[in-house]
Amino acid sequence: MHNVQSPRSDDDAIEQEILRKGLTAPRVTPADIEANIAAEHYFTVGAALRALGHPTDDAFDLTTVVALKTRNGFTVYGKSACASPENFNAELGVKIARQDAVNQLWPLMGYALREKLANDDPRAKLDSIARVAHEVNRSYCQALGDNSQPAWEDAPAWQRESARMGVDLHVSGDFGPEASHISWMKQKVEDGWVYGPQKDPEAKTHPCIVPFDQLAPEQQAKDHLFRGVVHALR
Repeated sequence: MHNVQSPRSDDDAIEQEILRKGLTAPRVTPADIEANIAAEHYFTVGAALRALGHPTDDAFDLTTVVALKTRNGFTVYGKSACASPENFNAELGVKIARQDAVNQLWPLMGYALREKLANDDPRAKLDSIARVAHEVNRSYCQALGDNSQPAWEDAPAWQRESARMGVDLHVSGDFGPEASHISWMKQKVEDGWVYGPQKDPEAKTHPCIVPFDQLAPEQQAKDHLFRGVVHALR
């Protein structure tokens, strides 16, 4: 095995075009890729087989492999193969194999950057908590025989926004479960809903438009669950 320091292809030209267009939001750059490479080695398959004591022939000397080790210890491999022995060039084989290995780093580092951006975005985190709280509530409703709650992805915009507002409430302070109910009821009343013995979206009546302490225990449990999810994940 040998250390190798070979130049990148035309990524620098693409980088310059990106800069000219003013696309300077967080992104992975060629410099980031290179800075993340902690070590690199190259070898031909034939040389590796002989080093291990395996029988081989000249055909395996036409395949070059470059191994790139990243700073977190992960390794990617690139390869180049030559069909005609007369065309084999060791230096060119290394460059092509290295580029093949580098190309594998772009999606990996892009994913890592996107994950970091998502975790750094407070709204994204709150949306994630709202989704979990909604799904916990949906599962609880199903356990009670109520299958009317849609999945988060299918929920109407007002329902998802209501969950987000509930998350904002409990993230902003140490409020009890009754605070969730008060916030929910306020939203309903402002939207024209009133108390009614049956839930009726057309008539806008709902049996839970009552003070928290007048709710049935299974309804109070929903607010306890919501609060518990938010405090566990915030």
